[in-house]
Amino acid sequence: MPIYAPSIGEKFPEIEVMTTHGKIKLPEYFKGKWFVLFSHPADFTPVCTTEFVAFAKR
Repeated sequence: MPIYAPSIGEKFPEIEVMTTHGKIKLPEYFKGKWFVLFSHPADFTPVCTTEFVAFAKR
């Protein structure tokens, strides 16, 4: 999978992602709203167990 590094102010690419609520199309799903796309480098890494919990509490 190619690495994608967006720049500030760049338009969000159209993608389909699997979520806990099923498949959604981004950014169409949040049209007219702000959203944060939060991801992690791999399963079973320290990022998963610590940062996801902290982020969810915000």
